[in-house]
Amino acid sequence: MSVKNIDITSDVQCPFCLIGVKQILNAVEKYKKDHPQSSEYQIRLLPYQLDPCLTEEPGNRVEYYYKKFGEVRAKQIMSSMGSRLESLGFKSDYGGTVASTHYCHRLQTYALLNHPSKQLPLAMDIFEGFHGYKKNPCDKEWLASLAAKHGIFESESKALEWLDGNECDAEVKQSYVIAKKLGVTGVPFFVFQGQYAASGAMGEDEFYKLLAEIDKRENTPKQDTPAILAEGEVCGREGGSCGNDMVAASS
Repeated sequence: MSVKNIDITSDVQCPFCLIGVKQILNAVEKYKKDHPQSSEYQIRLLPYQLDPCLTEEPGNRVEYYYKKFGEVRAKQIMSSMGSRLESLGFKSDYGGTVASTHYCHRLQTYALLNHPSKQLPLAMDIFEGFHGYKKNPCDKEWLASLAAKHGIFESESKALEWLDGNECDAEVKQSYVIAKKLGVTGVPFFVFQGQYAASGAMGEDEFYKLLAEIDKRENTPKQDTPAILAEGEVCGREGGSCGNDMVAASS
């Protein structure tokens, strides 16, 4: 059976990324159930930083949003995102901290390169830890515990030793550059089969339709037709600034 590739450029602190990943996973599961002879899907998460100016020093998450969006809008965003996450079965808690997500991307990239089947389960635990359990994305002990839990390293001490080094640092930084060169300004950003693009959390039904359309195109003679470009809800980096924004884009 053939394998179809889905690359998802994302960032840990983006709620739409967690929502979008869950939506595409649900859509793939439903599509495979409805089409037993369809391809298997290989999903990879690729790095992106919504706020490259964040450092390892943790900051209060609520205060960060107040400063970024203003108190009124920040409260609206947190309420809306909280209910959205909870509707998908995730806990939501904005009482934690914000910090650089670079360690998370390094660990996820290492998993992809060395234990590809374990990358997605690891990433989902990181997503849930940040959005629902007040976890600091720079907490190396927490990340090490997840790496050991998923068998990416044989022990937490080995994982912590790796996190204290710089392996995969260059690869992740190069991924940030590649995303910028590709024009990715909002996440999640999906690329199917290396040629069909979709931006944002579009909803399970829309992703299902997209999978069907891609199957149709993959099974017909090549034509000079444009790649699919569908749009949903994203977290986007503001041009020329260090920070992030949450943007609702309709298709």
